Amino acid sequence: MNIESDLHIDALTQGLERHFRHVQQTRMADVPILNPALQVQALGFRRIDKGCFGALITPWFISLIILPEEGDTWADNAVGSRHMQTFASGNYEFLMAAEESIGRYLSCSLLSPVLEIADQATAVEVARAALAAIDDPECRDETAHTHATEIERRWHGEDDDENDAQDAPPQRPLEEKLTEVPLSRREFLRGRLREPTS
Repeated sequence: MNIESDLHIDALTQGLERHFRHVQQTRMADVPILNPALQVQALGFRRIDKGCFGALITPWFISLIILPEEGDTWADNAVGSRHMQTFASGNYEFLMAAEESIGRYLSCSLLSPVLEIADQATAVEVARAALAAIDDPECRDETAHTHATEIERRWHGEDDDENDAQDAPPQRPLEEKLTEVPLSRREFLRGRLREPTS
């Protein structure tokens, strides 16, 4: 157990939460897409090759986040630039973002807005399921990269690739009670809601 490493991750995630609570109370205060049932929460952060990886819940989005290692500012990376990160389930596209109080960070959107999430417990379940599935090789999709914009587009039913599910290799269904509609982890990560069974 690396106590120094754990303390560093705790400091990073606490700073992330403080910043986005401030954003909620200031820039986002009067924005109608806020879900009042949700609160800012960072969870599941751990070290990966690029820095510290985990999930962030806010009343207006749920995203996967990568924070830089201590002493690294990612100053050479332009805000808005795209960066691929490989996990056991495939390749994921993150966007470089920046905020004055926390510096640069990488973000991959899972849901935005989050008005359909009933409560904080459900939001935590969604985030934890995503973190578990991203490290699960059985959720791997060999046919395409997963992009942040695709995740959000497909979650909202805007999938224009009707043949994708037929072309993809069969996957073991891993049901998660995330919303009122059942989801496999692979479908959740790719943002596709499955039709309810009759």
